[in-house]
Amino acid sequence: MKMYQKLCIIIVLVFLASFTLSACDKSEEASKINAREDVIDEENLLSIVEELSSEKYKGRLVGTEENKMAAEYVAAKFKEIGLENPVGLENYMQYYSTQVLIIKDEPIMQLEDAEGNIIKSFKYFENFLFRSLSSSPIIDITADLHKIDSLKDVSDSDIKGKIGLFPISVNSKSTVTEIIDSFKDKGLLAGIGEFDIKSPGRKYSSLLATPMRGRWMTGNYNPYLIVDNDTFKEINDAADKGLRLHIKCNFSQDMRKRVPNVIGIIPGSDPVLKNEYIIIGAHFDHVGDNKNGTYNPGALDNASGTAGLIEIAKIIKSGKIAPKKTIIFAAFNGEEAGMTGSLHYAENPVYPLDKSVMICMDMIGCSAEIPITIASAEEGENELQNELCKYAEELKIKYTTDVLVGSDHSSFSQVGVESVLLINQDWLNGYHSPDDTLEDVDKLNMEQIVKLVLYYADKNAY
Repeated sequence: MKMYQKLCIIIVLVFLASFTLSACDKSEEASKINAREDVIDEENLLSIVEELSSEKYKGRLVGTEENKMAAEYVAAKFKEIGLENPVGLENYMQYYSTQVLIIKDEPIMQLEDAEGNIIKSFKYFENFLFRSLSSSPIIDITADLHKIDSLKDVSDSDIKGKIGLFPISVNSKSTVTEIIDSFKDKGLLAGIGEFDIKSPGRKYSSLLATPMRGRWMTGNYNPYLIVDNDTFKEINDAADKGLRLHIKCNFSQDMRKRVPNVIGIIPGSDPVLKNEYIIIGAHFDHVGDNKNGTYNPGALDNASGTAGLIEIAKIIKSGKIAPKKTIIFAAFNGEEAGMTGSLHYAENPVYPLDKSVMICMDMIGCSAEIPITIASAEEGENELQNELCKYAEELKIKYTTDVLVGSDHSSFSQVGVESVLLINQDWLNGYHSPDDTLEDVDKLNMEQIVKLVLYYADKNAY
């Protein structure tokens, strides 16, 4: 009987010890997460957004001196935090070569009569923007106007030596590449596309500045511009009156410009798990200035994501418990120019991609009441997306799901890495314009997304 009692006591003690250890582990995990929520520095997040969106960086266009300065700023933050510099890189910089086209002076677009008298001058950015330059570095065109009702109707005899007018019914249903391909071998000197910023169903509130490059075009091609609804009507009416259009733009071209991604790491502490990688990424480039005294700050897009990246790195690095898995912090360049930086990384990874997942932050923390979108780059099952949705629910973060390809996560999806984009889809905030300022970024909404990524790291890296 005594032996039986002793055995029972031992079993009870073992059970209590096991229960206590389990409770302690859960308590430690909970306290670790809660403590991290408390140490998210909202003011630091905003200060980084304020810095990168300031006039000092003039919109951080890839290939410019200001873009280089932004890369150096991010690298300095990585060094200050204490991230490790990956082997083979200098000062966290992963350089690659890319095509860069940069407008030199404020472009000109004017209506002229048959004698060359200027009837109307339009304002760059306010009335018109280039969506694609040309394969020739000099654009100086004066030509008659031709209305185009359908890409299928474009023929050599109609358009040769003219400037084509593409109404919203055509422009909204076709990509820039499709439109340029429709006329590039048929003698059309340039295309003007109507861009909708007035209808109730519009997606954007202004014309969209974009980096000027021809990455997606081959051979000889001519420029394509977009204009607002009112300007298009004015030019359309001018075509009926027999007026001509003059377009002029000077730009520089560098087909092999060396530009950097900025990469830092926190190596895993576990001998086995350190060979598994969590890539947390955000692009720091934007669309530059407008050659007319204004620039595009890119506060929400994507100084916000860069700020989130830096804050997450700081919090994890300063934690008392080192992650078992390796965490890679990647500030990508050239996203606005076709995801060139992340494509380069995906093709030339600092660490193997076969045991990696990728979380991308782009446009996080908008001031509008818009839930976070947790997006995959492809249709079908995505375990990482499902997991982040689950964690958002646990943290009581409002979210929606989508399939989106227009950010750096898609570069990783293309090479088989499970990837997800976290984004606030606020397209009416002045997206790609001078109006995307610090006022469009809400620190509490930014904090939610930072919290979600940290929560994921707590669950998977430790």
